[in-house]
Amino acid sequence: MDIARLYEIPRRFDLKLFAYAENVYLVRNLVDQAVDSWGLSENVRFAGRLILTELATNAVRLYEGKEVHVWVSSQAGRDLLELAVWDPDPDNLPKILPLTECGESGRGLALAYELSDQRLGWYRSTTARGKVVWARVGP
Repeated sequence: MDIARLYEIPRRFDLKLFAYAENVYLVRNLVDQAVDSWGLSENVRFAGRLILTELATNAVRLYEGKEVHVWVSSQAGRDLLELAVWDPDPDNLPKILPLTECGESGRGLALAYELSDQRLGWYRSTTARGKVVWARVGP
């Protein structure tokens, strides 16, 4: 048995929660836990918290009361954070709306898209009925 492996820091943190607005703060805590555990930069923390909050808020808005899964992961030695939210609806795919001066909604996903340097997307889950919306933050 490799004893060093027993003390290895996990490279993924998962959270299952019910889609209620009062639970969204938990995803920010998840990003903080990942950044602190893996020694990532404050820039990654700031962008990661904002993006994952937006992705989770969209799931809360659309699937209130249903279970959603949130996770963050990173590869060892890289200042890169991968963020994802699974929701139970494989058919309602996200739309990044163009930003307008007078728009009152729909800006969050566009902001997340820009903060992630256009590394944001989605796919239908192959392991559970639903979809995953993901983003990557860092250099």
